[in-house]
Amino acid sequence: MLHLVMRAFDSVNVPPVGLQPSNHRPAVHCGIIHLALAGPRVAPAIAPRYPYLAMTTSQPDFTQRIARFAAELAKSPDALPAPVADVCRDMMLNAAAAALAGAAHPDGIALARGLRAMGGNGRSTIIGMGQRTSPVYAALVNGTLIRVLDFDDNLVDADAVDAGLVHPTAAVFPAVMALGEMHGYPGNAVLAAFAAGCEIIARLSSAPQIGSAACAIGSGAAAAMLFAPQESTIANAIGLAASSADSDIAYRSAGANALAGGRAAMDGVLAALTAAEELAASPAFDPVPADTLAGLGRDWRLLDPGVTIRLYPCHAASHSVIDAILGLSQLHRIEADRIVSAHVGVTAETLRSLPHHIPADGWQGRASIGFIAAATLCHGQPLINFFSDPAVQDDGVRSVMQRISVEATLTRSPLSPHPAEVSVSLDDGRTLRHRVDHPRGTPAMPLDAEELEAKFLYCTRYILPADHIDEAIASFRGIAEIENVTGMASVLGG
Repeated sequence: MLHLVMRAFDSVNVPPVGLQPSNHRPAVHCGIIHLALAGPRVAPAIAPRYPYLAMTTSQPDFTQRIARFAAELAKSPDALPAPVADVCRDMMLNAAAAALAGAAHPDGIALARGLRAMGGNGRSTIIGMGQRTSPVYAALVNGTLIRVLDFDDNLVDADAVDAGLVHPTAAVFPAVMALGEMHGYPGNAVLAAFAAGCEIIARLSSAPQIGSAACAIGSGAAAAMLFAPQESTIANAIGLAASSADSDIAYRSAGANALAGGRAAMDGVLAALTAAEELAASPAFDPVPADTLAGLGRDWRLLDPGVTIRLYPCHAASHSVIDAILGLSQLHRIEADRIVSAHVGVTAETLRSLPHHIPADGWQGRASIGFIAAATLCHGQPLINFFSDPAVQDDGVRSVMQRISVEATLTRSPLSPHPAEVSVSLDDGRTLRHRVDHPRGTPAMPLDAEELEAKFLYCTRYILPADHIDEAIASFRGIAEIENVTGMASVLGG
């Protein structure tokens, strides 16, 4: 079955491309960042960027509830429910695949050059780059690489503020892997920290007051679970991460969008390291509705409503359109030059998520229904090279785009946030129609193990040698049994 799945990926050519915690803590070197804090706890001198997260001692519930959940799981990582562990293994393998593919992207290569200029030293691997640096910088770069191709994962939550824009793995995976590699933490602890961090993000992303701080908070809690798993230290890390998170702004390029994911991962590691050095942040006002954290540790949002692992390197809201067209193509032979017209029906929310009518570059192409539909009609399953800047200007695809109309004719539901219906009229008089409510990769239609491993092979075959590919897949599948994740992370270096 695996070779059949791989066939879909074969038509594209991707270019090749201690800090040991203890009672007496040494200075922490993070590249150009030198943290040598000692003595009594020091309150942050700068007010948080989010006034609703202003530190106070009067209402500890928000911070302490999260910290207690994280600390308890850190003490008993094997208590992680098996279904949650299974989902998280898939998320971690997928993140490694996305980062390795991102290492060949021009923005990924540019970031590696910038890293050398920053001069970081350490033992944490930069995925796909053959470099090592501090855990802070490794989290920054690896989080950016995961996001740069829009090929990672996203939340599925009808209550979240555009859940498709919330990418928990890009914030948490780089943090736990960087610290895990540097300190040789066991795999079950890394897996539990990853799960907790992503669950925290899934919870907080449904609260519009939290904004982009959700990813930094989740990353900070996960990092602290490994580096300094006391409840008080985790609480401080949460406060520091929330204070460092950036404001919500519009992104104008692949690199800017991806860097936001990298910064959330970096902020989380930095928050954990500084909290362990006794930089204090008092508990926060409760900035979320009471039910946001209800059942935390018992009811997992990573399972219900779940997470989408993307099969296509473009905005998740477009995947129903892609699957509808691929469904038609499986039943009928559709040649682009025989298409008279095509109509794509989606929801109003999908149209807002995919605003670029005529994309100017590859990044805009990833959020353009017309381009994605035309490229799929012309070439089949979207692959990484579909979204290069030259590919977006392809004359054949542009010709088909001119024959496609897009309208908001459907209504979203909690079970189907981005349905799509596609009709194609051909020059022989036939009109073909197909509707998809649940695209592949969503919780309703999850990727099976062979599909996910095929994606990993596709993303890594020009970066990793064959034996490293097999080793990486086996390591993520068996991460809970690994005594020391240092070698596991090093394999991803390329």
